[in-house]
Amino acid sequence: MNEDMHGAALIDRVIERVRQNGWPTADAPDLDEPKPLAPEVLERLRLPGDRPLPPSLRRWLEFDGSWLADLEWYEDEREPVFDARALGETAERMYGPGGVTVGMFADFERLLPSPCLPLVGGSDSRRLLYLGSPDSTGEYPVLVTDIDDLPYVAVMYPGLDVYLADLADVIDLDFDTYTGLSDHPVYGDRMREHAENTELGADGLEIQDLDWLD
Repeated sequence: MNEDMHGAALIDRVIERVRQNGWPTADAPDLDEPKPLAPEVLERLRLPGDRPLPPSLRRWLEFDGSWLADLEWYEDEREPVFDARALGETAERMYGPGGVTVGMFADFERLLPSPCLPLVGGSDSRRLLYLGSPDSTGEYPVLVTDIDDLPYVAVMYPGLDVYLADLADVIDLDFDTYTGLSDHPVYGDRMREHAENTELGADGLEIQDLDWLD
């Protein structure tokens, strides 16, 4: 495994790029003055269910805790408590409340019962961190939701590490489809782990694909 392409090492590359050049996209935060979490706060901080932070998130919070507060992951940057919510409620946070289509994402909770945290990116499509099962590197998947036609959910990134690296243009990724990284030479194995763990499969699922759960 190429270590600098995963986890905290990849986030180090993101931080270096952001410090030197800022973010290349308007979706990303303005971090002229990053606000790191205090080491003693990081030592106490846990995900819901008393689970440890993934390596990417811990390293990012060592650099800055303000952006994720802006995304409503938590309120108090001095003593964060993650406000992770079910998929249906997270979809409403990202798209706005109301509407039959957005409300249908709650049906996916039969398959994806773990809490989620919203991320930036997309209009009809949005991204979120799904706190289900971590992969072999300790990272949780970033899912994409789409409302362009029928509600759709898929694994788009194998972790916050790769999502942030893509947002910062640290790595060049090709997305012919949302699940294009499934065959990536570096990230394919991790993508397949998450596709199996979430039961979303390599291509993701639309709302009508949940009929087999009934």
